[in-house]
Amino acid sequence: METIEKIYDVKKLKAEIKVAANYQKFLKTQRKTVKLQGERKVEPHEATYKHRNNRRMLASMYVAYGVMRGKDLDEMAKSHISKDDPYMFNVGKNNAEEILSMYKKEEVATT
Repeated sequence: METIEKIYDVKKLKAEIKVAANYQKFLKTQRKTVKLQGERKVEPHEATYKHRNNRRMLASMYVAYGVMRGKDLDEMAKSHISKDDPYMFNVGKNNAEEILSMYKKEEVATT
């Protein structure tokens, strides 16, 4: 019986997760309208919009990272993506699958 093993570029995804997480921290402070610490670089409404989109992308990236490390896609999606809204759950799961296909290096057939 032949199995297909997928090889992913985990280091590249991990580095991009770190960049997105740091950007998320930056956006969180920029969302404040009254007690802003430091200099304003992004308007509050724009920072809120970007923060929300980045949060969803990060969740999908975390799911893809877990799958790369050998966990089940459905199990990871249930723990990282909102289960309250079925539409957003499916969108997040599909985004994770797209991320997996972007970072796939090769498929190796083993016997």
